[in-house]
Parts: sequence; C-alpha cells; structure tokens
Amino acid sequence: MEQDLQYIQYQLWFVIALFALLIATNIVCYFVRKGERNKEPKFSEMWDKDKLDELIKKSSEYLLEYPNHPGALYFGAKALVARKDNLGEARRRLNKLIETEPSLRSSVQEVLDELDSHEGS
Repeated sequence: MEQDLQYIQYQLWFVIALFALLIATNIVCYFVRKGERNKEPKFSEMWDKDKLDELIKKSSEYLLEYPNHPGALYFGAKALVARKDNLGEARRRLNKLIETEPSLRSSVQEVLDELDSHEGS
C-alpha cells in the first residue's frame, strides 16, 4: 500500500514537472515571437502616412520571404494603383490575395474597380 501511494506521488510530480515545462516553453516562445512581430513592417501605417514609395519597396521585399502575406499584398497593390505604377503587378497581387484570403474579396474588389478605371483611361 505504501509503495502504491509513493508510485502515485511520483507520477503526480512527473505530471506537474511536465506542466511546468510546458508553461516555461510557452513563455519563451511568446517573447521570441513578440520580437519577430515587431520586425514586421506596418503596411497600413505607411498607407495612412502616404509613404507610397516606401510601402511599395517594403511590401515587395516582404513578399519575397512571405509570398502570401495579406497586408503586403493588399497595401502594396493599393500603393501601386495609387501611383499608377506597374498595374499588372498590382492586379497579380490582388488576385493572389483573393485566392489566399477569400474573406477579403469585397475590400479587394474596390481596389480592382479602381485599377480597372485606371487601365480604362
């Protein structure tokens, strides 16, 4: 009986140690990932501040590493349309965004309509 209780106690300590390890790794991952999130360019801020050249450059660079990033695709395409620069690339980015994020179709459609008006004129 004494041995059974001691065995159960060891198992409990083992489970507690596993939970402590899990919590510690989550804390470490949170802080590591937080540092990475701070490195991500703020595409919407660049758009709001009308820094279109910087936005086009940063979104193009970011898409090399993360080709399906919604912010880089959307705001980069909006900047290209606003600059009336490389409209084919803007259309490609918008179509890719619709393909990867169908929930953004209505927002993307507004930019596509603007793109069509620029190409038509």
